[in-house]
Formats: sequence, C-alpha cells, structure tokens
Amino acid sequence: VRVSHLCLRSALLQRGNALAALGKEVEARECYMSIFPILTNEPRCARVDWERHSVYVNVGNTYAREGDFDKADEQYKVAEALGNDHINEKGGSEEDGRSMILCAKRSRAFALKKVGKETEAKELLKEVIAQKIADDAAAAKKKKEEEEAAKLHEKAITPEAPAVEA
Repeated sequence: VRVSHLCLRSALLQRGNALAALGKEVEARECYMSIFPILTNEPRCARVDWERHSVYVNVGNTYAREGDFDKADEQYKVAEALGNDHINEKGGSEEDGRSMILCAKRSRAFALKKVGKETEAKELLKEVIAQKIADDAAAAKKKKEEEEAAKLHEKAITPEAPAVEA
C-alpha cells in the first residue's frame, strides 16, 4: 500500500507540474493539494518532508504566478517551517533543513519579483546565495574532517608491519 501511495503522490505532483506548465494554475493547485491527504499518515522524516515541502512550494508558486503574493507567501512560510523543524528537532537532518529553507526563500524571492518588489527580491536572493556559499563551505569542511578522522581510525586499527632486516 505504501509503495502505491508513493507512486500516486509522484504522479499527482507530475500532473500538477504539467498543468502549471500549461498555465492552468487553479487545476495545478487542486492537484497538488490532493497530495496532502495521502501524506497525512506518513511519518516525519526527511524524504517525506521533502515531498510535503515540494507541495507547499508548488502551491505557493501557483499563487505567485497569479500575482497573489500573500497567499504564495503563506505556503512558503509553511515550507520554510519544515526546514526549521529539521534544524531544530532532535533526529532532524540539518542539511535537509537548510536546503528546504533556501528553496522556500528562493521561491519567495521570485514571487516578490512577480509582484514588482524587485528590491526585496534581490535582497532575499543575496541572502540565499550567501547562505548557500556558507553551507557549502561548512559541508566541505565537515567532509574533510570526517575523511581525516577515518584515516586516523584506520591507522589506529591497522597494525604496522614489522621491519624486515636484510
């Protein structure tokens, strides 16, 4: 049953995307919104929260393309809150949380531009870019530290070969 629900959610998301590409924003939004009841009993985890996040962002984008920033922003705020949950909750994925927040902010910036608030949009995009650069640098540093720790661990558990005399 869960696999069939996953396939249905994916199909509905793709259908919504196709409708949005055709400019059928109301139909696309209805399609996206039909995903939420299927997600109701799914556990909170990064994979499922990314689905929820995508739906909120896509619903927001339908409003943004119609020029309704306030309704779009309501959706982006919920999507951003999912990201904050991952950063702040025990067992959450900080990396996923940060990515969710950046995605919601990027969508909000494009929505601001759509309603003629270019200065606000540019400032928000600058913030997004700066945070992305900082996140990438932190991830690279963490990866390097993990690699160095793994090398030290390997060296500590691997016995040295005895010296061979000639």
